[in-house]
Amino acid sequence: MKQGSFDMKKALIYAIHAEIEASEFYSEWAGNAQGHLKDELTELSKWEKEHQDSLTNHLESAFGEKFVRDPKMVVDPALKVQADEFKNHYALLRIASTVYLSEMRAMELYEKMASESAGEAKKMFVELMDMEKEHMDSAKKRYLEMRDHIVGFHAF
Repeated sequence: MKQGSFDMKKALIYAIHAEIEASEFYSEWAGNAQGHLKDELTELSKWEKEHQDSLTNHLESAFGEKFVRDPKMVVDPALKVQADEFKNHYALLRIASTVYLSEMRAMELYEKMASESAGEAKKMFVELMDMEKEHMDSAKKRYLEMRDHIVGFHAF
């Protein structure tokens, strides 16, 4: 790990919180979805949980510290899903765009963490970065599908 102003321990703790919130977000959204969308969101939630586990294990091995969730930590208030957000299709589009941006920010965080690391840690961060890119692509695809459905639905 390079020395400098980057604090890897703080970045890991933040990233773990971000993965927890992302997993909870996808799980909540899946609870309000059906069919293929429900399956896709459930899978995204599972992936985020796997990211959380990888980061938690790295925190413990690199810093000898177990992760403790800080209820006061705010990662991104936009990820706090409210049940009433699912009342119309346009709200679902806003959620899909939020997912895309969240995944992009996660990808950028892991890219920075990879640049500040070496060895197995670097490999893990690069893998997480690549997974977040896949999540971005999936969120974009889902957004475009929903948008096309809404536009097509309201065009008549």
